[in-house]
Amino acid sequence: MAGRPLAYCMLFFVVPFYTLRPNIRRRSAEYRRRRFGDRGALGQFVDCFKLHMEFGKMLVDRAVMGILGQFSLDASPEDFQTLVDLAAQGRGLILITGHVGCWQLGMSVLNKIDGPKAIVMYNNRKDVDKHYYEHDDGNEHPGFSIIDPRSAMGGTLEMMTVLKQAGLLCIMGDRSFGSTKNVVDVDFMGGTIPLPISAYKLASNLNVPIVVTFSHRTGAGYGRIWISRVIDVPENMGRNAQIYQPYAQCFAKGLEEFTEHHPWQFYNFYNMWEKEE
Repeated sequence: MAGRPLAYCMLFFVVPFYTLRPNIRRRSAEYRRRRFGDRGALGQFVDCFKLHMEFGKMLVDRAVMGILGQFSLDASPEDFQTLVDLAAQGRGLILITGHVGCWQLGMSVLNKIDGPKAIVMYNNRKDVDKHYYEHDDGNEHPGFSIIDPRSAMGGTLEMMTVLKQAGLLCIMGDRSFGSTKNVVDVDFMGGTIPLPISAYKLASNLNVPIVVTFSHRTGAGYGRIWISRVIDVPENMGRNAQIYQPYAQCFAKGLEEFTEHHPWQFYNFYNMWEKEE
């Protein structure tokens, strides 16, 4: 089928258009500076082009997955068995990931685990790109429900319901969506960024294990998902946000490790360190 290769070719026309726009380049400038250093105007442009190209390929793969169901996600037998064993404990399971690699396509692995599943996802109305499940009008949310963090109480009641049913809850651990409540500062790539701690509070309140997991795109229509670390948060730690800082820091360390191995697949297109300026 020529669809995917043709779409990749079109990126060589689309990506330069966006990369040439200074306001677009600024969105990833701080990340690129911290990850690659000051490489001069040409080097910075090339770095930005590579980042946008990888993001474009991920969007193409996402569309193909939604329309044709064609995407192959690999995981080690050990990691998959860890997920199965933790889910089998019947306490529920929280998966924390970030806006990196093929994170949405990586969530398709949830279909292989029994029980109710939900993803905490903020849908920005200004986003023009579709999530992979939105490309198929007949199967809008395949295998999982969507919890909006902007809903009442930040969707906490819905999250608790899934976990109390021994289900799987997937949460993005790298964005607070503008809320300063339930956020702590952590060290990340030589600076300080705010990260949400709602997942760790839920884990403590409900005695639920946390799996930090990431995925990356390995080729046309292929990706790999793995477990970065498993976090056990002690029960009943209370409401003080700072108590949960070490667990958010643990996630941040995993995220930084991801950028070391897959620097072109980091898709937080904003200055995460902005308050330092």
